[in-house]
Amino acid sequence: MVVAVNANWPPMQMKDEKGNVTGYEIDMIKAMAAEAGFQVKIVNMSWGKIFKELDAGKYDAVMASVSITDGRKQKFDFSEPYFTAEQLLVVPKAKVKASLAGKPIAVFKLTTGADAIRKAQGCRMTYYTVEETEQAFKDLAKGDIAGVFCDSPVALNYTFSKSKYTGKFTIVGDLSAMRIPSNKEEYGIAVRKGNAETLDLVNKGLQAVKSKGIDSQLKDKWFNKASLPATMVGYIEE
Repeated sequence: MVVAVNANWPPMQMKDEKGNVTGYEIDMIKAMAAEAGFQVKIVNMSWGKIFKELDAGKYDAVMASVSITDGRKQKFDFSEPYFTAEQLLVVPKAKVKASLAGKPIAVFKLTTGADAIRKAQGCRMTYYTVEETEQAFKDLAKGDIAGVFCDSPVALNYTFSKSKYTGKFTIVGDLSAMRIPSNKEEYGIAVRKGNAETLDLVNKGLQAVKSKGIDSQLKDKWFNKASLPATMVGYIEE
């Protein structure tokens, strides 16, 4: 099974110091393959092309923190959900109480976050591609933008994981500053419409991984819940 990913969304998918694609979702799909008895080949694709090339048959499935939406379900079939996330706003810790009125907020093109923030009032959007995730947080650290609006796994990674940004950022959980409700979103593995064989294999592996608690073990590995503030642990719970 050829599975497309996008290694620019840490800790879900990223490249290590040797250039290998790693992360929570990579471990998940490998565990699912082992449990369901299929082999998996990981291909790293750009976010802008990933759905078009799935539709064209370039690969069998996409596992790239894809939120299951009504619009996407019209074009693709989805596995059962394997992760629950939400949209969070990351801001500099020193400016957590600063007004966002008229300030530039980073959003990522072709994501559900970009759709949500269009409803915001009083802030300006600065668009980045998913491949520019690291650049967005680098710009936030420099003060070029006032915040980064992204999925909770990425927000937690850049805010609390040990990195060069440790201690610099914090999360505005309720998004009241932008008047946006922070809704839960479920990630699913996308396959071409009608590809029941692949979907059945994926769901078989996912059910086994969940029933054996492997998914919880991987969350502990990649999110290190013990190091997160108690108020943040809920953002990575199913």
